[in-house]
Amino acid sequence: MEENQKMNVVVLGISGAGKSTLIKSISGNEIVTGIGEGQTQRVDVYESSTWPIRCIDTKGFEYSLLEQWKTIRQVKKYSKKQFNDTGIDVVWYCIEGTSGRAFSHNIELMNKAIKNWKNIPVFAIITKSYSEKDIPKNIKAVEESFSKSKGINLKGIIPIIAEEYIINDETSVAPYGIEELCLKTIDCLDEAKVINKSNRDRMVLGQKRFTANTLVASASASAGIIGAVPIVNFSDSVLLTPLEIGMVKKIFKIYGVETSKDLIVSLVGSTMITNIAKSIVKLVPLAGTVANSVVATAIVYALGEAVILASEGVYKGTIDPTKIEEFTSFITNKVKDNVVIKATTSYFEKNMDKLKDKNPKEIFKEIMNSVQVKSK
Repeated sequence: MEENQKMNVVVLGISGAGKSTLIKSISGNEIVTGIGEGQTQRVDVYESSTWPIRCIDTKGFEYSLLEQWKTIRQVKKYSKKQFNDTGIDVVWYCIEGTSGRAFSHNIELMNKAIKNWKNIPVFAIITKSYSEKDIPKNIKAVEESFSKSKGINLKGIIPIIAEEYIINDETSVAPYGIEELCLKTIDCLDEAKVINKSNRDRMVLGQKRFTANTLVASASASAGIIGAVPIVNFSDSVLLTPLEIGMVKKIFKIYGVETSKDLIVSLVGSTMITNIAKSIVKLVPLAGTVANSVVATAIVYALGEAVILASEGVYKGTIDPTKIEEFTSFITNKVKDNVVIKATTSYFEKNMDKLKDKNPKEIFKEIMNSVQVKSK
């Protein structure tokens, strides 16, 4: 099997649950553990030469809240690194069959640790299943615990003994369950890879969106400063044009959108955007620079948001940037329908007599707060 077809399996569980023994039985690698407690303190990767599986060992969940947080943080940090690499395909969650403890809390910890990897296939592994008569009881307990946790794509509950368990000189329990676990894991390869790709695409887009949002926030703040210049009548001003062009180009670059000069000019020089600005400023003819500053901020913010949406469409293959008229129309319509533009218009309509001596930044903050409240 090709290297990129190997399944990346994150192995989770409380300390001492048998994660390291399980990984050793599959990979053949000796894994250092302490006596009576797990000692894994970092993420280590172990390749199997028998199975197309790559085991990712993690620090065990401890009973201390601080240690639990450290484990969750460790897995999240690793999973974020992985979204630019091969991703995570499957989770093996190890539960000690001899513990007799309730499992619900630890399953919630697992859920928090893998929250970035939505709908990822999960196998619950009941380790140290030495007593055959306890297996049905343990499976039922695990089923009940998982039923209390929503959104987990549980693919199976598999009791195993990862290595021979010696009871006395005459009696021992032979390993079992490893083949079933590996085969069932491989059986969900196609589904796991589709989910993995979906998760990575979502996280890549999320990172691009975060970077682009930061850029738009900075450009909007600069627009507010430009709009506050006394000689500027924002609705007719060309002083914002270089700022808008720079912002649009940078957003396109973040998403890898191929652009042309004609496309940039058609966007920034859009008559609709200018008309939107004029229609808002008309509401407050006496507010002067206060209105200009707020409108400048709102327009650049809305333009940035619209360009981000269009860029995401290009990234996903749902929008063709070479069709300039359609592309421009999409963006200008998104600006027109932007909730911040509507909230800005509404704010001025209701507060025309309260604008004197108000700070433009405070006004825009009020507008953004009103939008956030409505969206909840």
